[in-house]
Amino acid sequence: MSVRKKRSVQDVPIFLDDKFFQELQDIVLRVRWDYKTNREQFWMRDQALTSLFILSGVRVSEALQLKKMQTRDYRDNIILANVKTFKRGLTRTKIVLPKKGRLAWFTGVFENWLRLVPSEDSYIFPTGSQFGFNWEKPLSRKRVFWIIKTTTGRFPHWFRGVCETIYGRLVFQSDAWKLKEFMGLKRLDSTSPYVRGSWEEDLQRIYEV
Repeated sequence: MSVRKKRSVQDVPIFLDDKFFQELQDIVLRVRWDYKTNREQFWMRDQALTSLFILSGVRVSEALQLKKMQTRDYRDNIILANVKTFKRGLTRTKIVLPKKGRLAWFTGVFENWLRLVPSEDSYIFPTGSQFGFNWEKPLSRKRVFWIIKTTTGRFPHWFRGVCETIYGRLVFQSDAWKLKEFMGLKRLDSTSPYVRGSWEEDLQRIYEV
């Protein structure tokens, strides 16, 4: 497997329009590893995991430790609770996966998989074999990197950057502090690639000169 490279500003999407969200959907649907058995269910799991990266920005290790008991499925959203961040040891008390707007499609992919998870104590993303899933053991981090990089051409941390950009610019309107709190980060400067500079907030005025 290729050596991980550190995420850079070049990973940040430039356009956040409808076309970009459609491209994201197409990327998720490409996550189809050449499994020999149980293909449909394995694809559902892997696409749900990829969608979760986009929706929440969790790291691979953080996603793999999630259990169904940490979720609540409501009419307008799915809530993830008490997600521990591995890099800084902080806890994201609540992550909202919306069922409305342009992120709703990704929540739907995650929700369809979540319904198949059998018990509250089951890992949401279990390891598997030709005989099915072992719900008591999570998928390995190395396996996730291999599946996603091979099928999409992107490392999992690219999707984390996409999430930070969407929330930083479209949800929090370039409020770096809110993005830091949402992502469970300790340092404010960690959000700098994903929020617009103050001059761009007034860009519309160029047409009024």
